[in-house]
Amino acid sequence: MEQTKKPEKPKYGALSNIAFTIKNILRIDKVLLASMIALVFCMVAQPVVGVLMPKFIIQFFEEGRDIASLLLLVAVFGVTSLVLGQLRSFADGYFPRMKSMYRSMRLGAEMCLASMQVDYKHLSSEKGQLENRKAQRAISSPREGVEDIVVRIVECSANLLGAVVYIFILSTLNPLVILVLAVCGAVSYFAGNLVNRYIIKHKEEVNKVEQKTYSASASTGDVMYAKDIRMYGMFDWLASLLRKYNDENILWQNRILLRMFFSEVADGVVAFLRDGFAYLYLISLVLAGTIPVSQFILYIGAIAGLSSWISGFAKNAIQLNTASIQVSDFRVFLEKSEEHTKGDRQQREFSLPMQIEFRHVDFSYGEHVIFQDFNVVIERGRKVALVGINGAGKTTLVKLLLNLAEPDRGEILLDGVDSREVDLKQYFSQFSVAFQDALILAYGMDVNISMRNSRDTDQARVDAAIESAGLTKKVKELKKGKFTSCEKYLDNEGTELSGGERQKVILARALYKAAPVLVLDEPSAALDPIAESRLYETYHEMTKNKTSIYISHRLSSTKFCDEVLLLDGGRIAERGTHNELMRLCGTYAHMFDIQSHYYREEGGEPA
Repeated sequence: MEQTKKPEKPKYGALSNIAFTIKNILRIDKVLLASMIALVFCMVAQPVVGVLMPKFIIQFFEEGRDIASLLLLVAVFGVTSLVLGQLRSFADGYFPRMKSMYRSMRLGAEMCLASMQVDYKHLSSEKGQLENRKAQRAISSPREGVEDIVVRIVECSANLLGAVVYIFILSTLNPLVILVLAVCGAVSYFAGNLVNRYIIKHKEEVNKVEQKTYSASASTGDVMYAKDIRMYGMFDWLASLLRKYNDENILWQNRILLRMFFSEVADGVVAFLRDGFAYLYLISLVLAGTIPVSQFILYIGAIAGLSSWISGFAKNAIQLNTASIQVSDFRVFLEKSEEHTKGDRQQREFSLPMQIEFRHVDFSYGEHVIFQDFNVVIERGRKVALVGINGAGKTTLVKLLLNLAEPDRGEILLDGVDSREVDLKQYFSQFSVAFQDALILAYGMDVNISMRNSRDTDQARVDAAIESAGLTKKVKELKKGKFTSCEKYLDNEGTELSGGERQKVILARALYKAAPVLVLDEPSAALDPIAESRLYETYHEMTKNKTSIYISHRLSSTKFCDEVLLLDGGRIAERGTHNELMRLCGTYAHMFDIQSHYYREEGGEPA
């Protein structure tokens, strides 16, 4: 039988996370902290006034005081209640709104910044993705992590302060009464904590079921999948998956609810015994003439209040602990965004064009070895084509070069400097990259090319990049020209780019950056033959005084490169110019002949 994995202990404990939360609130919104303090004070003071007022009124009658004194007492309690009520109204009005803003807008913004700054190698790893999901969950809802812990800090503080005040009121009673109440509170806490421990123990299993449910549900409403769902008759299959995952989700929730029910039953039994004991004890004191009725009223209220404070603290402490675990997850991810700036990375000087060298590089994805003792030198200013079948290692090689993946062994040298010794921001600035799956933002085409706001964009360079990428005709057709949004979901007057047009925008982006090394990943995959031919004609101008790497499955593109590297099984199987490799009659020539034969059969131009 498979053993349940023991939950990993959070890096930060509850006290550390409380301190972190208060420090952040003090930094972000001091008025929120003031409203929390006001709320705690009112939560304790209002019930205390409610307990003391009947006691003193009855005591006035017992002592036979005059009506004027009684009216003065009532007026004092009335004014006090009014002031407390107004203060509570302020706190109740400000606190819920601002704690949500603290989570969603302030810490949410810091989470976005952290996601953009965290080291890509870590972010793209399985561990990094898990940490990201946990941190996102911590800020996803008012009942989760960073916002819920604010509520629990207020509740627990009020519970503790209230318990201290009521213990002071009851201090003249037999200490056994307070001991019994404390024991009952402890029993309630442990009963509730059993449920909490069960939830934490099975947290990952519940999360997996929720992820499966969300994935299946999201796919049914995503327009990207709408055509496939209809054309392939996926309705019954997806519906069965949703039912299956929903049933699993309900099963877990029922297990938790059942344990919560027994915990509440135990809490109810304890409360019944506790209150019964207190009432019987106090009634016996009144009957014996030990305390007057006014003291009886005070003690009854104080005992009920103390029981409520202790029970409330037990429940809120459990919820605080749960929220604290999520806050710890959030802090761990934030720290990752700062790690890549530490170390010995420094600014370096490079001569242009650059030389690139892979020296004795090993790299694996888990047990799957991609490169072993891999060596290659790309000379300054050379235009190199990387070709090979899928899985040969082309994309991985580029990720290693761009410092988006880290070799298990060996060095990657840029102009003779180890990539691990160069300041990351400077290192990234040395590359213009046109990825296949690059980001297109719902903003103007000009900022999609410059990847800066319009104010910081060099519009003349944008125009040149648009011309070189073959986008001029498209831009002229747009109502707002290059300032037209590249998506419609933020701007109804935006445009919807075709696959080829998106690829041209990505190419224009790489040309605008004008970095010393140009990397083009399948730049012609979505282009029509005319656009592809134009790309080849202008390729030499694009790569002037640059070292460039061109990844493509269309071997016709390699004719325009100085050198071709054929990757096979994580090694360079063949190397040379297009003509040299064709004369070699090896794998490259075979692949080229197959593509040429296919195009001739289809009636198209030779590859």
